[in-house]
Amino acid sequence: MTESSSESGTPPKAKAEERMRNYLDHFKNLLDPAQRHLTDMTKPYNRAFPFPKDVHVNPADLKKLVLNSERIRNVLEKESGGDPRKKAELVRTVKAILDEIGLDESLAVIRVLGTILNYIIRRILSGMYVNETKLEQLKSQFGDRTVLYLPSHRSYGDFILMSYVSFCYNIAIPGIAAGMDFHSMAFMGSILRQTGAFYMRRSFGNDQLYWAVFKEYMRQLVRAYDNGVEFFIEGTRSRSNKALSPKIGLLSMALEPLFMGEVPDVLVVPVSVSYDRPLEEQLFVYELLGVPKPKESTKGLLKAMSILKENYGSIYFEFGDPISVREYFGDELNRFQHSMSPAHVQSLTKSDLTLLHNLAFDVVHLQQEKIVLTTFHLISVYYNYRKYLGQSITLPELIEGLRVLVDVFQHLGAVTTIQKTGHHEADRNLIRTSIEEALKTHANILQLNSDAVLVIAKSHHDFSQVDKRKLKGHNLSDVVMRLSVPIFTLQLYCNPCLHWLAQPALVLLAAKNLSNSCEDINLHALRQAVLELRNLFATEFVFHGRREEREFGQSLDHLVHFGVMERGTAVEDASPVVRLVPDKADQQQQQQQQQVYLSAVGPFL
Repeated sequence: MTESSSESGTPPKAKAEERMRNYLDHFKNLLDPAQRHLTDMTKPYNRAFPFPKDVHVNPADLKKLVLNSERIRNVLEKESGGDPRKKAELVRTVKAILDEIGLDESLAVIRVLGTILNYIIRRILSGMYVNETKLEQLKSQFGDRTVLYLPSHRSYGDFILMSYVSFCYNIAIPGIAAGMDFHSMAFMGSILRQTGAFYMRRSFGNDQLYWAVFKEYMRQLVRAYDNGVEFFIEGTRSRSNKALSPKIGLLSMALEPLFMGEVPDVLVVPVSVSYDRPLEEQLFVYELLGVPKPKESTKGLLKAMSILKENYGSIYFEFGDPISVREYFGDELNRFQHSMSPAHVQSLTKSDLTLLHNLAFDVVHLQQEKIVLTTFHLISVYYNYRKYLGQSITLPELIEGLRVLVDVFQHLGAVTTIQKTGHHEADRNLIRTSIEEALKTHANILQLNSDAVLVIAKSHHDFSQVDKRKLKGHNLSDVVMRLSVPIFTLQLYCNPCLHWLAQPALVLLAAKNLSNSCEDINLHALRQAVLELRNLFATEFVFHGRREEREFGQSLDHLVHFGVMERGTAVEDASPVVRLVPDKADQQQQQQQQQVYLSAVGPFL
């Protein structure tokens, strides 16, 4: 086997680190006193509208547009069978459904809620960072297209904070799809509605009238509403802190006017919301252990105000590059096929749904690309790796481990909060300080003991109030629950890193298996083995077939760059092959990196 260059076109490590440092410079901390002019809830709210119309359509107008639409008129005629009394009754039902669904706008409520949020976030957060450069670039593209904001969904705070950020930067607060859980909350359901929330049932069942009304409401939001629309393409919060496979129901409704030729284009904006510590951390762990999710209620919300005693670190908002859906679909967007009959009697074709499916997966991918990995994410990965090998971790080892991990993640393209200077001693001090701050925020999970060894914190959770009869799955004892909580909590912080580590780990796993039978591994055979693993882990990680070849190549380049694997050609037929770099005493770092990748997917094997 002959060696070839490790990779082509990959920026040198120093350039990659500099690029990441410069990237974080674009984030502004809204909690900085210098930014009070942005967070002042009494300031003039000079809204920038994504798609301003000659006449502003208010919430009442939206309902009228739905009620008078061809779709609803046809449904009423069909369902009433021409009976005037039955039709009048159906009209009342439609109006009631619209009252249940419809958003509202109240600047006074927005200001009051924003003032309360200002108080809360300054109590519980050390920073709320927004990529201001990207946000201003987005605003510069407003004017002639509806905007769909598609944030990642890791907390109930996502859509409230999205509206808060919109107000701070004078962007019109979009119509926000919310579940009926919030609708039923006394007082809060109404408040959220007045800040742009529109409500949808979890399941439409066989209620064709509700289906038609909601679908038409979404259509009018895209066609006629100035403010844009926001919904979560993953469908629900990720309890595990991993990305979820996208759901295309709302996306198909929102983009149907584009397919039908009713709007010229739609701008999709992937938004990544990264939490140093999610507000629902404990709740998610309990749910993963089988404790049923508590019903949303105003009383429960008030009880949750105990979070004011906690420190939740920082939150990062990243507005991704807007996607022109018309340009994204290109020539595959066939609007001619929908021009032969009215839009309301048509459905999206199989080819339309394929385009939507591809877009949805790309949006989730782009969300993950811009998730900010905090110091504690890296600590969790390193702790997980060392415990995978049965080893303890001292503070100096942790500092050195994170120094290496930063290089690994930045080479993969991740954004990390640790930004090295390139000077060894300065970097060690920087990382040490970051570790100390992170462990203060997450003292409920990991702590340094008196010997400066990193250990799992003792759990002080009281499970006596948990009704064991309602547990989903196994009926776990209090002892097992107490031992499990910190471990499950730790995994919550490893999981966001899996977007970057899973694919190289699968390449390495496949290579190790194939190398048992031969030293030189045929590149095609390796790719096929990785493809099988991707299919096997399809329910654990968000993989999409269209990116398989690219991600395989990038992962292989990454492993070659760090000396874990090497490329070459077979002597007998000059076909491309790869080889695992043999373990050597002086290559401890390469051996460690192998174990980092493998330990990341270890819990899923």
